[in-house]
Formats: sequence, C-alpha cells, structure tokens
Amino acid sequence: MHFVKVEGAGNDYVLVDAFDASVEDPGALSRRISDRHAGIGSDGLLVVGPADGDGDAVARMRIFNADGSEGRMCGNGLRCVLRWLVETGRATGDGELTVLTASGPRSGRMLDSETAEVAMGVPDFLPTAVPVRAEGDGTAPPELPVPVGLHADPDAGFCVSIGNPHLVVRVPDPGAVDLPRHGAKLSSADALGEGANVHFVRVLGPDRIEARPWELGSGATRACGTGAVAVVAVSQRLGWTNGPRTTVFMPGGELVVRWDGEGQAWLAGPARFPFSGEWLDR
Repeated sequence: MHFVKVEGAGNDYVLVDAFDASVEDPGALSRRISDRHAGIGSDGLLVVGPADGDGDAVARMRIFNADGSEGRMCGNGLRCVLRWLVETGRATGDGELTVLTASGPRSGRMLDSETAEVAMGVPDFLPTAVPVRAEGDGTAPPELPVPVGLHADPDAGFCVSIGNPHLVVRVPDPGAVDLPRHGAKLSSADALGEGANVHFVRVLGPDRIEARPWELGSGATRACGTGAVAVVAVSQRLGWTNGPRTTVFMPGGELVVRWDGEGQAWLAGPARFPFSGEWLDR
C-alpha cells in the first residue's frame, strides 16, 4: 500500500489513497501504522477517496486516531489533503476546493505551495452541540470545573464544538501541566458524553495564544487544528483576546485563525509531506 506521510505544524498523519482501492479495516490499520516504533509513526490515518457525487466536493476525508477510533474533523489533516489533491491532479489549485468530512463539507484553498487555509465551520457553544452536561444558552462557553491540583484561572474549563468537542483551560504555564494526568482526566470527564480534546492555554496578547493539546484517541500531540480554532473561539467570546486574526503557538508550530466572533472560522498553516513509501502489511 502506497502512503504519504503528511504533517501540519507537527500534527502528523499517514495519508492513503482510496480513490482506486478500498482500505480494509482502517481503524486496525491506523493502530498499526501509527506506532512510532513498529509502524510508520503518526497521530493517525487519513483515508482520502471519492465524494460519491456529493455536490461540488472533490473528495471525502476520513480520520482515524492512533487508537483506531474514527474522528470527525481535523484541520491540520484537511490542509494536507488539499495539497495532496492538487499535487496528484485530483483537483486544481486555482480556487476553493470542497472536501467532505464527518462534520460536513469543508472548503479551503492553497495560499502557496506548502500553506493552506481551510474553513472550519461556525464555533458552537450550545451544550447539546459539544455535547456536555452543563448550563448555557450558546452565547457563552459552557463551564466545567477542573480537577483538584490543576491550577487554572478561572477555576474552570470552557467547552465548544468545532465539529468535534473541545475543552479549553487557561493556566499560568501550559508547559508545566502534567498532560497525561490532567489531559486524560479532563478528556474523559463524566459530563462530556463523548469525551473531548483538551487544550491548556496561556494568553500572550490580544492576538497571540500559547496552547498545548491533548487529543481524543491520540493523547499529547504537537498541534491540533480544530483545537486552535477552539481556543481562539473561547478566548474571543470570554474577552481574553480581541483580534480578528489570532496566532496560536503550539509545540509543533504556529497556526493562524481568522474569526471575528460570528460566522465561519478559518484556519491557516503549513501542509508538508516529509516522505512517502510502501507499507508492507505482513
């Protein structure tokens, strides 16, 4: 099986072509290839195939986490898929492309040979959208208390859906947070019916945020595209930041989110292809 290793701000995936051949049991395949010692090494698997005549979409993207579970949306992966579609001739790079995801159609465009910007949908603060068992009418992010021992300011995490669930926690120093301890505990909190991706953030200025992600199904990753939008959406809505264009610094690099507080959010960042090869499934 031919594969392309792709990477966006350190968030890395193995991309396989499902246009001409089916991918058997992609969840099990993702577990094997994601292993950083016995596999290719990645945060998960991207399976890209035909859109089956669905509107103007040029492809369908499925995301499988390192533990084999299927994800709903991946901003870093989507940017890499756009570049792959253009470079393989599946689409032209002259304008916007639309790709189907489990969270609905998402459009995007190449800004240069290694940078893309993608539409991420409208951030949704309704508790039923996350989903989370918490109070809220959709105007402010629903709140969850943080565990004892985690120093957060304020003493709560804030929920939002970016087509998938997120919890944003403001801390004095994201680098000092015990991710396996606090990330895993918050990610599987009882109030979060489906779990959530968790982001520990520090506000650096009116348009600059530092964040460390803990992702459902993959654990600590070097970046999370939907997470970058989530931290900006929460920060904007709570008044921590106020820029219509915000840079999010994650361990693997920088992502830029465009959101004015209403409507569609956009995510820009790198889409790189470190290597390609053949996976021998023995």
